[in-house]
Amino acid sequence: MYCIEPGNYTRYNTAVPSSTDARIEEITAAIRNLCRGPFTPEAEADLRKLARQLRLAIRLHVRMAKGSLTTKQAAINLRDPALREE
Repeated sequence: MYCIEPGNYTRYNTAVPSSTDARIEEITAAIRNLCRGPFTPEAEADLRKLARQLRLAIRLHVRMAKGSLTTKQAAINLRDPALREE
């Protein structure tokens, strides 16, 4: 996966399943494709639908990432009780 910033593509490791990344990329590509064409009422409706889908996909992605971090923190706490947050 790549972290995309203007002019900068940085490789990073993630524990979040790539399925959420793939879905976000798929929706983003569809939005880009629609933005290349004329702005019609149909295109606007499609963009609104895709925006909703993108928000849901991002929300799922964040929820899964938080779950992954919580699991990692629990594993660290089991390994080294001195690092536990109080």
